[in-house]
Amino acid sequence: MAFQRILIGVDGSRGGESATTIGGEMAAAMGAHVTIVHAVPLPPAVLGVDQAISDESLKWLEDSALRAVDVAGEMLDRMGVEHDRVIRPGGAVDVILDVADERNADAIIVGHRGLGAMRRFILGSVSSKLAHHARCAVVLAPVTEDET
Repeated sequence: MAFQRILIGVDGSRGGESATTIGGEMAAAMGAHVTIVHAVPLPPAVLGVDQAISDESLKWLEDSALRAVDVAGEMLDRMGVEHDRVIRPGGAVDVILDVADERNADAIIVGHRGLGAMRRFILGSVSSKLAHHARCAVVLAPVTEDET
């Protein structure tokens, strides 16, 4: 199966870099287009409490998002891979799945760091949720503990 539209989820971590490396190599081999996606986390809502995000916090979130997609973009540029970038507010799983559907992605690639069984049961993981809900292939790029 040749992938033509690959989505790579990045968050500024080593997992995002691993996903970019693997996704870039796949895209280069198949002549695919890559969409780099970064989800900007929103603060949790608390009933009855007005939570305003400070300008400093917003600036930090924006800078972090731009750094994450810039690093991935530079990696793909070095590989000669055509790509675009999407930064959206929201939870990582929802943003990645929405963009994948909008772009009719053939594959989603994200970093995966193994969680212990108890942590995975309690917290879940982005990669696990994507694997269960995506309408396309999901590739988990491994990250060893010393790379996190």
